[in-house]
Amino acid sequence: MQAPSINETGRPPVLNPMSLVSELRRRQVFRAAAWYGGLAWLAVEVADTVFPRFGLPEWSLRAVIVAAVLGLPVALVLAWSFDLTRTGLRREAELGTSIAAARGSAAPSWRIPSLWIALALGVGLTLSAQQAWQRLVRPAFGERPGLAVLPFANLSPDPENAYFADGLHEEILAALARAGGLRVISRTSVQEYRDPKRNLRQIAEALDVSLILEGSVRRVGDDLRLAVQLIDGRSDEHLWTETYDRKVKDALQLQRTVALQVVSELGASLSPTERRLIARASPSVPDAYDRYLHALALYAGGGEESEIERRLNETLDLDPAFALAYALRAKTRIWMSGNAADDDAKARLNEGARADIERALALQPDLPEALAARGLYHTYVSMDPARGLEDLLRALSIAPNDADSHGSAGLTLRRLGRFDEALLHLERAESLAPVWAFEIAFTLTQFARYDEADRAWRMLIQRYPTKPFPRLARYFARFLASGETAGWREEHDRVLRASPGESSLGVSTYLMLRCTGDLAGQITLYESVSEGDLRIPEPLDYLLGVVHTAAGDPDRARPYLTAVASAPRSPDDAYPGYGFVFAAVALELLGRRAEALRAADEAVRLEPEDRDALNGPNVAILRAWVLIRSGARAEEGYAELERLVGGYGLQPRWVAARPEWRLLREDARVQQIIRDKLPKSAPALSPIAPQ
Repeated sequence: MQAPSINETGRPPVLNPMSLVSELRRRQVFRAAAWYGGLAWLAVEVADTVFPRFGLPEWSLRAVIVAAVLGLPVALVLAWSFDLTRTGLRREAELGTSIAAARGSAAPSWRIPSLWIALALGVGLTLSAQQAWQRLVRPAFGERPGLAVLPFANLSPDPENAYFADGLHEEILAALARAGGLRVISRTSVQEYRDPKRNLRQIAEALDVSLILEGSVRRVGDDLRLAVQLIDGRSDEHLWTETYDRKVKDALQLQRTVALQVVSELGASLSPTERRLIARASPSVPDAYDRYLHALALYAGGGEESEIERRLNETLDLDPAFALAYALRAKTRIWMSGNAADDDAKARLNEGARADIERALALQPDLPEALAARGLYHTYVSMDPARGLEDLLRALSIAPNDADSHGSAGLTLRRLGRFDEALLHLERAESLAPVWAFEIAFTLTQFARYDEADRAWRMLIQRYPTKPFPRLARYFARFLASGETAGWREEHDRVLRASPGESSLGVSTYLMLRCTGDLAGQITLYESVSEGDLRIPEPLDYLLGVVHTAAGDPDRARPYLTAVASAPRSPDDAYPGYGFVFAAVALELLGRRAEALRAADEAVRLEPEDRDALNGPNVAILRAWVLIRSGARAEEGYAELERLVGGYGLQPRWVAARPEWRLLREDARVQQIIRDKLPKSAPALSPIAPQ
């Protein structure tokens, strides 16, 4: 094929696209591309199947994909330059024009099968290469190198400086968590490894990490020394060691310096956004930073919330432009609001949290701590989980190693009824902070995935052998799956004797007594606890009124039911549907039917299921109870019951065990609906061995 010549006008001739396609076809370039694409695709599939069985690393498969794509242009150049004939491989120029003539006239390009095959395979390989390149630059979440930053030892002569070591540890951990190429284990997971005699290999195995950063802090007056070392947790090999001597007033950017050096030593890459976040603004006043570290250490260790707020108030008085302090104070105030003594205190805390969030984001619009705080505010204060999820996901896009943001996103998705997505985020949270495994086990139980729930509870029993709740919760999950309660009460009583002050025993007792049908025991429990101790939506007056009625004692039930029916309720309550539907049940049991129906209808209007997939169905099923028992709209109630039973948190055996539904045991249609929703086959659960 001769090179195009310059014509008389001095311009190169216009290339005819059809002649180019014909030439490509004549040289069998399309056929070569199709063959190459097919073989490359086969190689990728074989590698995907075989490599994991030989324990090869994840990047090896991506390397095969990249090599296959990079080899495509080489194959096309060879196909253009050479032709495979009966006499062997020959350069195209040697074939002469006779071969071209022998091939006949070219068919239209759209009728060339190999062209379409080559195009399809090329698109597929290009997409695979693009994904592979992205994962080479930024690995998938589970493939990132795992790093645990163990609590720093406090070597200061004054033990009062322990907060400084804890706060600096928290700051460095948070800075490293900004590196998207790493999987940094959360603070809650490493707190139990404070023992100076710790075995690093065992810690690395327990936390599923390959790298460990440990250090010590010594503060004497205004002098500060931070010593850190990076260790290969699999071999105990020291990879990097550094000692930083600073004046306390010069320590404001120490977390940034350490984080950048660790990331550099690991060879991880930082995006401009990640680098900017690691270099986020610290306070300009050393005393403000000191107070912030104290508050941060208290927050991380579950300290008194009012003391955390006081320390942050002092921080911001000294440095009103410290965005991180505003974000932390907002989170603190949101949690304080949930335990506020009265409505005025709750309103003050909520308004303060909102103002703190706005101020933090005005100072740093992409601060992930502030975005996460706003997500919590929308979910738990303004009761708008959809907006809350937007903020939490945005925070995670900036700080993908934040276990609490993953966990909060999981809880928010669960509230929105997106349970599979919720489990995905909870699993990511658990990989960073194993304590989130409790929420995974609970979610699987309430979602009626009993086999998986049983495995999750067994894993928690092994991980936390001294905690009684996983063992007792496993009995609850077994009851929901099979109706079996054997051994539950005995195990509960044993745990109660061994751990009388355990905070989780109240709700464990509540579940055991309800599922075993012990009405007298329920009455004794409700009379012995204070409001809020059980951490359930039902007020004690409601529980006592309904259980006394189910036990056949309406006279003792009446004062409790009257108190519930006359209790103040408002559409502005945090969960307004509950107040109205509890009143509806009480009014129905008191014989005030018309009022009961109005209250029940108002309850579902105020607590719609599409806004809250957890609390909405619980309100709706009590409304169904009112409709059925009243008889006025029983058909509507039966239809609602059939729709709701078996949904998240409303397993048939749990519904049947509730005292309201015990009152309808003689209603054959109700009992048939519940029986029809029972699992069709019993899950294969391993036996619970007695302690």
